[in-house]
Order: sequence, then C-alpha cells, then structure tokens
Amino acid sequence: MLTYPPTSSFKTFRDPAIPTMLRKAAEGAEGILPPVAGLGTSEPIPPPQPRRTPAATLLSRCRRSGKLIPAAYVATIFRIAAAWSPPPEYALFASENGHYFQTIDHKPFFWQADTAWFLFNRLTFEEADTYLKDRHSKGFNVVQAVGAHPDSITEPDRLGNPSWIDGDVMEHAWEEYGIRVALHPAWGKYVHNDAGVAGFFDTTAARLFGEFVGKRYPYVPKIIFGDTNPWWKNKTAMARDYAYGGVRGTKLSGEYEVIDFTDVLFAGGLRRNYKLNVYEAFAEGIVDGEKAAMGDEWGKPIDNGLVYQPMVSMHPTNQWFADGPLALSSSFFGNSSWLGLDTSQSGHSDYPPNAPIPWWSCRRVWEPAELMYAVGETTSDKKRPAIENEPHYEGRWNNAKAHLSVWNASDVRIGNWQTAFTGMAGLTYGSNSVWQMTSELYPNAGGGPPIYWTEGIAQPGSDEVQWVKKAILDRGEETYFDRIPAQDIIIGNPGISDARIAATRDSKGSWLMVYSPNSTITIDTGSLTGCNVTASWLSPVSGEYTKFDYEPCTGTGVRRFELPVEDGHQDWALVFDAHA
Repeated sequence: MLTYPPTSSFKTFRDPAIPTMLRKAAEGAEGILPPVAGLGTSEPIPPPQPRRTPAATLLSRCRRSGKLIPAAYVATIFRIAAAWSPPPEYALFASENGHYFQTIDHKPFFWQADTAWFLFNRLTFEEADTYLKDRHSKGFNVVQAVGAHPDSITEPDRLGNPSWIDGDVMEHAWEEYGIRVALHPAWGKYVHNDAGVAGFFDTTAARLFGEFVGKRYPYVPKIIFGDTNPWWKNKTAMARDYAYGGVRGTKLSGEYEVIDFTDVLFAGGLRRNYKLNVYEAFAEGIVDGEKAAMGDEWGKPIDNGLVYQPMVSMHPTNQWFADGPLALSSSFFGNSSWLGLDTSQSGHSDYPPNAPIPWWSCRRVWEPAELMYAVGETTSDKKRPAIENEPHYEGRWNNAKAHLSVWNASDVRIGNWQTAFTGMAGLTYGSNSVWQMTSELYPNAGGGPPIYWTEGIAQPGSDEVQWVKKAILDRGEETYFDRIPAQDIIIGNPGISDARIAATRDSKGSWLMVYSPNSTITIDTGSLTGCNVTASWLSPVSGEYTKFDYEPCTGTGVRRFELPVEDGHQDWALVFDAHA
C-alpha cells in the first residue's frame, strides 16, 4: 500500500465533492481497485479489458467542464503504483570534474539511452521483457519513459488501469538487465501547449506530484515536463503569421506576449495575480520527496564517500524565441540547485519547423552539445553532466513530413558520434516506432512510415549505437574522466553540419580519437605521450578495430589519413593508443 502523501497532508487539498471511493483511494489503493473476477470460484478469469477508473472518469469530467484540476484529483490518479523502491545502487553521481557520470562504486557510467516514452502505458509485462532484453543485448543501460500518459492523463494503460509507472517493469529492467529508467514523470503538455495555454498543473499540484514521485522513486534520474520550455510565446500564432506575411513574424515577434512559466502561471488561459513557478515547484517537490525517502541518511556520505544529490533535469524543445533563453536546461534553470543534469533536444528537422522561430538543426546535433559543455568550462560551479536528450529518430521523416526523406541508421549514427566526442556524458537513441510502441492496438501516430515496435527494435541504428560507448570505454577506466573535446587537434576546416569531423582525447595524453563522417582526416598527434603508439580504424557499423602501420615521433606530428573504403558506410573512427 502506498502511504504517501500522508493523510494529514492530503486533507489540506480535500474537496467535499470527492466521492467516498476516491477518499478511500487517497489512503490506500484498495478503494480504487476493482474486485478480481473469478477469485475464489471455479469461473475462469477473463482477459483484462480497457476500462475507465472512477478517478479517470472524474478527471475527464473536470477537463470537459473547463475547470482546473485541483491537487486532490491529481494525487488520486497516481495512487496505484507498484511498491518496488529503487536501491541506492540505482543512483548516478556527477564525476569529480562535473562532466560525466559515475556509479556508487566510483565506476564510469556512459549513458546509452533508448527512447520508449510509452513503455509503461502500452506494453504488457511480457512485451516489456522482450523490449528490454533486446535493448540490453545492444548495450543500452538507460531507457527514457513517461509516467503519466503522454496523450491524456485520463487514458488508461494497456490493462485498463490508471496510467502510471509499472513498478514491476522498472524493477525487472534493473534486476534482470541492469537498465535504469530516466523517468519523465509527466509530459509538458500538462503545463502548457504550443499556443501557451496552461494545462492543469499549478504549483500546488506540481509540488504534491513532485513529492510523491521523489519519495516513491528515490535514486531514479528524473526529467520533468517533456518537450516544453518554461519561457514561451504563442508559437502557433507566430508561425501562422509568418507563413501568411513572409517577414511579418520576424518584425512583430516582440509583440507576442511572453508567457513565463518560471515566473507566472496561466490557468485556463487567464492570467493570475500572483507569481508562481510550476517547474521549480515540481523539481523542489521531487527533492523534498527523495529527502523524505532517505530520512536520516540524507546529506550523509555513503560508505565510499559520495554524497547523493537527486539527478533532476528538464526536457526542452528544439525551439526557442529570439528574445528569450536558448533551449537548454541550463539556460532556464542554471542557477537552480536542483538541476543536476543539463539537456538539449536537437529534434527531427534540418530546416526551421516553425519559421521564424530559432531552432536546433538535427544535422548540427553537436552545436547544443558544445554549448552545454562550455557552460561548465566557463563557470566552474556550473559543471554538470550533459546529454542530448532527443536527437532525430531512426525511421522518422524529416520534420515528420511524409514527402521528405526518412532519417536512417547512418544519420542517427553520425549525430551520436559527433555528440559523444563533444564532451557529453553519453548519448540518446530513438526509433520512431519504438518510442510510441506502435502495434495493432496502437496504430502509428505519424511522423514516419508505419511499422510495429516489434520490427522497430531491429532497426540497424539501435545495434550500431553501442560502438560509441565501446570506443570510449575501451580506452580504460583510468582515463575515462580525463576525456575532453579536442577540436583543436584538427588541422584545417573540420566541416559543417553533419559532415563535421569530431575529435576527443585523454587530457593526459594516453589516447586520442577522431571521427569522420566521410572526409580525409588531418590532425596534430602531438598530444600523445611517448613514441609507442598503436593506430587503428574502428568501424562504427561493426565495432571492429583494424590496426595499421603508424610511425610516431617523426616530423611535426601533423598527419593526414585517408579513410578506408568499405561497402555500406563512409564514416570511420581513427584511434591512437599510447603505451608506456
């Protein structure tokens, strides 16, 4: 039985109109669970059928009536969550230099995440196991999933239950496969939509929900309010006006009212007279919830000396407004103590999806990555691990337009190598069919050619992404945290867009690596220590090394390397390992 929030806290938000069944649900899940058919009799138990729970029905009525859903209703819908509690070993910690992840035993952790937004909503336990087993076999150690249903808070899950985290699946992912869930507790539409109209989350509901999530799932990385920015304008109107008038949107962009969800709350589209911060309330609620879960252990060093801090971030869009912050977590909340992970979304388009609104191009995924790394380098107390949280998905049309090309394994692979070599703490992969778990029951919502998730998990890009992690981990644990971006060793123009050459190296000189999508590599190898050096080509498609003859310590150290020729791909990683 879930006991949080405590009954005493819940009373603060009780409404006399809440039916008796929901009041019972506030104090335990029994009041909302249906009787089990056939229990204690000889009757067969029928298969689960989709149904609307009392809480879901009540929430739906509130939405139809146009009323802001009060905190009591929000809390009620999240009462039925399996009782597994993650152990301390689940936690991720920032490395000493701030840029990377380490585990509780000080081991390097390279974040290789898959995107499965509907994991908890659309799969049975057996189907989830099929998915997790496949991802484990390909080196994935993180899965991004949403707690509250991304489509509708009132939408039941596959078994007809109120849509929320399946704790059994989360436990199974960890215990059986060592996969962590990067939990997105609720999607951003519940804060505001593209037109800036507020959702039902006010600060009271957000904080209550955050406390619940933090206490129920301590040690789990949490990324709040997916695919929204807190500093917003009416994006829908701006894009429309620009399309009608050509440059009008650019000239008049300042005339669109700023809707700052870090400062004021718009409820039902109406301005309130008080300043509130939904994002801060949610994040601070998470921290307070985790603090309550840990009790007296909060703030104390663990046996190995690490002090746990919740790993919390937000999931920005790939667009922003010219007179506002860039679409990076650190741009919005860089001064907030709860921000433990910086994130970006380069998105799925290589042209402006909503001109004249600025955007990250998915062919320049390294651009926001460079900026996030630079935040820590220019301000020492702002160093955080950083992740590109949503790059273009394999099997998705460019900007989700069916008349344009589909992003393939090569497109995805190139972006991941470039991002990782820019100093990121890991990378993220996504398949257009897998994120939405398309099936006969859940048809393709668009964005790309319709295939079922069972086919999508076999797309080649999902297998190739592991070789990025392999390349970095193969250099050894001793130098993992000394990894730095190394664009300065590239001689000449590194290239633009997704043709850009990217380099990384050990700051102490034991290795360097250069990734090229298709161009000859000219670099200065002078950063390597000693003259006993092994040179190899690493295939980004197979993960295999091929050594070649290399004579170090001759000339100036500036060398030119022609890429191998192999059917199926043009990109290669050049690897140098210096030996004592």
